[in-house]
Amino acid sequence: MKNGSLRVTRRRVQITLGLLWLGDGALQFQPAMLTSAFARQVIAPSGPGQPGFISWPVHEAASIIAHSPAAADVIFGLIQVALGAGLLHRRTARWALAASVGWALSVWYLGEGLGGLFGGGASLLTGAPGSALMYAVVAVTVWPRRDGSPSGQRPARWAAAAWAAAWLGGALLQLLPGSDTNASLSMALSMNASGAPGWLAGLDNHLSALVPYDGVSLVLDLMVLQAVVGLGVLAGRRTRRAAVLGGIVLSLAFWVAGQGLGQFWSGISTDPNTAPLLILLGVTVLGAAPWRSPTLEGRRSGPESASTAPPLTATVQACRIVAAQ
Repeated sequence: MKNGSLRVTRRRVQITLGLLWLGDGALQFQPAMLTSAFARQVIAPSGPGQPGFISWPVHEAASIIAHSPAAADVIFGLIQVALGAGLLHRRTARWALAASVGWALSVWYLGEGLGGLFGGGASLLTGAPGSALMYAVVAVTVWPRRDGSPSGQRPARWAAAAWAAAWLGGALLQLLPGSDTNASLSMALSMNASGAPGWLAGLDNHLSALVPYDGVSLVLDLMVLQAVVGLGVLAGRRTRRAAVLGGIVLSLAFWVAGQGLGQFWSGISTDPNTAPLLILLGVTVLGAAPWRSPTLEGRRSGPESASTAPPLTATVQACRIVAAQ
């Protein structure tokens, strides 16, 4: 981003990821995380209701952690602190990015059960497709390039495609059983209020009461909004910016109303949840090269200008000959 605004570069996004990993590592050292609650309340709940290829590995991971939760938690925390520190140091950023992608995908599978995508009821509102997956996606979009030019420091062009996939996928999830009615939307809001601080619980309960219990009106509205945010990013520059800014605002609303601000007050929170990572992906898109190359217009106008040049030149020469006579 230029013209007086903050310029988004690969390095700046890498630093942001590093700070997030440091924060996640610090959360692993909460007192409750050093107990069996780490296995029972953080890992194990990701398995039930999912297909066997997800539920069984999640169950096994929870069982292994339960044997020595304090040791496992300390190891997890140190890994994430190391990833964060590695990303903050330029010389180790490439290795830290590679390690963070592998670690994030492992956490997405064994810790988040693939974001609950196969369990029913998953939606962007409640944290799908999972924060760990978004860590991996953002990391790949800012993989360091050897090209030292300003254009080479911009995030990858395909970040827009990743953004579109996330939001269009969210629109599709909204149509699946468990998320496809106003009642399910109202239930998600009321569940977010459970255990939340008074102000947040009151907000969620108020929003839940405003949702019509019958029908699918608000679900369809959410689906359309998410589809527009996803498709708009593939259009021209102004439309792309509007789509990303709209998605950021919607992500903030989801973070408050559906993801409980990451539930930092619970004592067993492991990350800020999906919305902040989705916002970071949006910022990355704003800093990336346009999805449609601006040179296309030049290529289109080039032949036209070339075709008009000969007649103009011929006219000038004719005028000179007449003048000479």
